[in-house]
Amino acid sequence: MKKLLPLTLMLAFIAGCAKEEVSVAAVEEPVAEPSNMMVEYMWCKAGENYSQENHMALNADWNAREAASQHQTSGAFGLVPKEANDNYSGIWANVWASQEARDAGWQEWLENEAEEFGAKHDSTLTCNPERAFMFEVEQVVAPAVEWEGNGPFQATYRFCKFNEGKTMADADAAKAMFVDWIAAGRDANGPNGFMSTQLTPTFDPATKEGAYQGADFYQGIFWRNQEEKEAGWAGWMSEGGAVREAFDAALSCEDFEFDLYPIKAMS
Repeated sequence: MKKLLPLTLMLAFIAGCAKEEVSVAAVEEPVAEPSNMMVEYMWCKAGENYSQENHMALNADWNAREAASQHQTSGAFGLVPKEANDNYSGIWANVWASQEARDAGWQEWLENEAEEFGAKHDSTLTCNPERAFMFEVEQVVAPAVEWEGNGPFQATYRFCKFNEGKTMADADAAKAMFVDWIAAGRDANGPNGFMSTQLTPTFDPATKEGAYQGADFYQGIFWRNQEEKEAGWAGWMSEGGAVREAFDAALSCEDFEFDLYPIKAMS
């Protein structure tokens, strides 16, 4: 792909033809995400007959089939890269309660839905199950205010390597300091919608084709909007102090930035 995803495709990642706003996280107090939550990221490419109308029809059809499924996802969202790349136009992410739920869901889909769905929609958008990457997700910092609307929300995925002599123990120590730093900031300045996760691949990145090579530590960080993201990064750079130094000493990271749109609200 030689250019960024067009605006129409960005908009089409919004929950399929939903007329109601999607509330991604409604919390008065931070609530921990289940530790066994799995997120599966699939590379997708726009087809020759792509249009917003066709993509909205695809989303509506997927949501209808999903609602009738015996093995539903726990939620789904789309990621639109902020920088051009040749691998995908966007990423479709399915959220599963467990590996077993994922396996049962895919089996049902392949047996009952995939052929008909592909015949109808592959010319609009194709998501490649051979380029699907499953991670177990631990929520490190929960949002302290409600996320409302259909986005775009902001997501940055950090793929990090341990610096020389450093281990997961150093990363975990920095993570614990970070959790305390966020809590102190919220006590001083009020709640915000920031969210952070740690991801553990369920596959071997060294042998999975298309996987990022050499990462030791995977982090997802999320904000409600661009303004909150910019303020968060500014605060981190100016006030992170010893916490930021601990992260920088332990890890060297490459960042991948996305606009995030809900497809199916979390259940």
